Amino acid sequence: MNKPSKTLLITDLCLFAFAVGFFFVCSVLKNLFPVTASPINICLSAVCALAVILLMLFQYRGRQAVGIINIIISFALSIALYGVYHLPVFAFIGEKGIQNGICGLFVFTLFSRFALNLSVYLKNNYGYAVTSSNLRANVQGRGVITGAYVMAKVLKTFAIFIFLGGVFMAMFNAFMPVIDISTPYQMVFLHKTLAEVMKH
Repeated sequence: MNKPSKTLLITDLCLFAFAVGFFFVCSVLKNLFPVTASPINICLSAVCALAVILLMLFQYRGRQAVGIINIIISFALSIALYGVYHLPVFAFIGEKGIQNGICGLFVFTLFSRFALNLSVYLKNNYGYAVTSSNLRANVQGRGVITGAYVMAKVLKTFAIFIFLGGVFMAMFNAFMPVIDISTPYQMVFLHKTLAEVMKH
């Protein structure tokens, strides 16, 4: 098992903690974040989006030492954050506001980090096959491309689209606060139809 990257672990935990902290602020100071397009909502969403964009660019611009723990933690935190968002203490279920865009941004970012971590892990550990005919090439860091290498490329592309989707969601909801990210939760766990959710 490869050693996990402490930098990635700390970053994932910080992203999770920041999002949860923002949920608390939003739930306590709802008057500061009106359920309409406002300069505060737009600026805050833009700052968060820019921060995660720069973070992703700097952390994944080169080769990373990624371990299984990095993959598990990023996936678990993305699921946990979506669950935390629906805790009764926040009372966000069915509410439209900036918290929806920010939640989407961080959930999608954590999930894209899971896909990127898995991509890097597959490429680094299983991307090239060592054979007697390409032994010299492998000594130089290359070899025959395997299916894992192709899968890693697919995962990387998927991760980029997921991440951009989160950024788009945050900015769209800042200008047009109509997104309710609790819709899937209400349909699956509260057994509501889409029509019932949209009426709220």
